[in-house]
Parts: sequence; structure tokens; C-alpha cells
Amino acid sequence: MNATKKGLLASLIAAALLSGCGGDENISSSNGSETPPGETPPGETPPGGGDGALLLFGVGANASVTPNIQSEKDNWNLQPVTATPVAMTSISAVLINNAGTDDTADVQVPGDGDGTFMLKSDTPLNLSKYASGFIEFQLRTKSAIPEVLNVSIDNEYPNRSSLPIASALANTGDWETLTLPINCMKPFPGATAINLATVGTPFHLATKDAFSYEITNIKYLLTTTAKPVVDPITCEAPGTDPDTDPGTDPDTDPGTNPGTDPGTNPGTDPGTDPGTDPDTDPGTDPDTDPGTGSGVNNAPALVNTDTALYYSGDKSQAVDRSADYPAAGFGGTLTDENQIVTIDLPGNGGVFLGSDSASADLSAYQAGTLQIDLKVSSYGDSPNIQIRMDGTAGPDYGTFFTMDSNIVPDDDSWYRCTLPVAALIPGANTSSVQKAIYMSGAWDSMAGLRFAFTNVALKTAIPADFDINQPCQKIDL
Repeated sequence: MNATKKGLLASLIAAALLSGCGGDENISSSNGSETPPGETPPGETPPGGGDGALLLFGVGANASVTPNIQSEKDNWNLQPVTATPVAMTSISAVLINNAGTDDTADVQVPGDGDGTFMLKSDTPLNLSKYASGFIEFQLRTKSAIPEVLNVSIDNEYPNRSSLPIASALANTGDWETLTLPINCMKPFPGATAINLATVGTPFHLATKDAFSYEITNIKYLLTTTAKPVVDPITCEAPGTDPDTDPGTDPDTDPGTNPGTDPGTNPGTDPGTDPGTDPDTDPGTDPDTDPGTGSGVNNAPALVNTDTALYYSGDKSQAVDRSADYPAAGFGGTLTDENQIVTIDLPGNGGVFLGSDSASADLSAYQAGTLQIDLKVSSYGDSPNIQIRMDGTAGPDYGTFFTMDSNIVPDDDSWYRCTLPVAALIPGANTSSVQKAIYMSGAWDSMAGLRFAFTNVALKTAIPADFDINQPCQKIDL
């Protein structure tokens, strides 16, 4: 996962959407000769047709991408799609002949977890010239339309820009052409905007609902005469209230694979809505009454499969690694008092749990979550707080979670957050972790950022009711 990471960092950064589209982070089309520190250099510019069209999949495809499926219930594993049927728990598919040979994918999502059909490139693609263009494809429904269906441009969650399309389908059983303005694709809460200069997955179609369909002729276009699924200027769907942002409809699942690539598994693919009860605190065990906890914020007792990193509650049954990962920081004023760490930044800086000698194997939590209580007094000049974990191999600046005021307001109140580990650190780096958590603001924009945290722990599983749209819940004491 290369990631606000519902987190965020140097490898994604936003360029301008058309004026009516809104959003704090939008697709970046930067392809200049200089690559900022920590960012990925522009990818390979793929060939296009005479009209500038890039046909990814279908008859006459001119891009080096391969079709794959990804299954949440198979640990977000990927399988290539070929003429031989491939079946996974959350999705199955096969290539069939439509207007040519193996030019169409026949896909079935049974509704048992998130199922994703995607086109992946072995090397990053530079798609900057399509920043004001369109993604177009043909889809034929073979079942009822799912409640949630999202198309994304993806670099492994949380680096993903998306657009919901379920409402655009007519479900006639005939081929439907769907045209999506790329400038209207933007990150859902917890994700970060894609940088079109370096794209690993130019097409990503995800749902957790039961859905059978055929798909073909997936292409990138510079211009189109077709009617897009949303207005390219306002980014509004036909018939919607112009004051409503379709990309941020609270009833729309931003895609739920926090880790839709094991690269995307922040633990759950933000391509699908894990469907959480808004009255349930995703950061706590649903069987645990927070009122029976202890320590700061009545922290729930940890169990024997948990690891305590900085925890004020009962951790007697858990693995305690607090001595391995002490609180430290730079660039600001850090206090560690009464089992609460507070950081006040006048400029660039950060806070973390770790040391140069820390190297614990935390791979058992690769598909789990990091729980943390967070209180923000002020975001200052920073649009967000960026959260990640660092392996001894060094930080992966593209994998992080972005926490902003839509998730945790700067109201000086405590919020309990559940963050998929896959959204914080590449899986390969979890076997030797130097910083169990690292938090800072947007670089060169941190003046006035002040926040506090406590009760940091690792859990082996993602709660069944986890919602990537609402990873944090206010703690009512």
C-alpha cells in the first residue's frame, strides 16, 4: 500500500481538479524534470493511438498491462486472469471471446468480501497527459447492480483516486458504455490522490456486493463525444443537488480495500464499504464495554494476541514492547506525561515510537490494525496528520495514512482510531520495524500543528464492522 495513508505522503500530491470538483487532494499530473525528495520519478509514457487513446484492455489493446483479480477473503492476494477460469473466495473471472480473442473478462463477485478486477502494469505508467481526459469502458451486467461499485486509479491503497459508478448503470443486460472524467476522480477519506505521472494500476473496479458482469474495451481518452457519468465541470451526477459532492456522499463507500493491493490492504480495501454500525467503535472490541476499561480514556484490556506499544490500560495479557519503542520526536516540543504524548510543532518535525536499535518482527500484524487514541488541538497550517510505520530498511514515504479534520476534528477531544497496518507500512517491512508509529504534518506546512496520543497497540485482525470512512470514533467518558 502506498499511501493520507483513512491516513499520506510524498508520493502522491494533488494538482488541480476543475473548479467545481472540490476536495483537498486531487489527482496530480506533475511530470516535470525534477522529482521532489521522497517522490517517485515519472513512469514510462505508454504508446497511444492516432487520437491519443490508450486502449488498456480489449481488441487492439496497445498498453502493457495484465488483468488481475484480488480477493479480500484470500488476504488480498492477486491472481492473473486468463482463458482458464480462476476462482478465489471473493471473486472469480475468466477471459472470453467477444469481438476478438480473450478480449473480455467475465467476472463474478459472490458478495463474500471485497472483489476487485484490475489492470496492472509491470512498470509505472506516466498518464499525465490524460489529467483532463477520460476513462471509458464497456460493461454488461448479468445480475442486480451492487449498492457500491467504484472505479479507481490505484497505486495500492491508500494512494487511490476513485469515482462511484453504481448509479450510472442501467442494468439492461446489454453493453453499456461508461465514461469517467479523470479530473473528477479523487481520494475517499483515508486515501491520497493519485499522481498520474506514476501509475501502477490504471484501472481498478471494486465491490463487496454480489455482482456478475462482463467488461471490455477499457481505455484512456484525451477527449470524448460521449456523455460522462458525471459532469466534467461540476463533477455532479445528472439529477444531483449541485451542492452535494458525489464523491463524498456519506452513504457512498469509498472503496474499501484498505489494502486492496496487498498493496492495497490497509487492511480493507477502500473500494468497498465494510459496512460498519455507526454506533460501534471500530477501535474497540465489540464485546468490550469501554466503561470497564482502565487508564487514560478507560482503555480496553488487551488480549494475548495483542502487542502494547504505548498503553495505559491493562496490558498484562499482551506482548509489551513499550521498552523497545520509546516516545521521541524532533523539530518541536514533546512532552510525555501521565501516559500521554503531546507534540507542538512550530515548523517541520514529527513524533514517533521507536529507536535506531528497534527491530522487532511485527509481521503477525500485517493483516491487522494499529489502535491509537488521538486528540488534535490544532492542525495549524497543515491540512492533515500523516501516519506511518517504518521498517529498518528505511521509511516508505508512499505508504501512510492521512488523518484530517473530517476524521478527527481539532476540537481537543479524544478519538479512538483503528488503522489497517497495511496502510501504514509495506508488508515486506513488517518483519523488522524501527518505528512502530511515526506522525507528522504536511512538509513545510506544519506551523501550529499540535496533537496528543496514547493507547497505541497492535491487533491481529480487522474488526468485522470496520469502516474505512469512519476509522475514528469520539470517546465519550
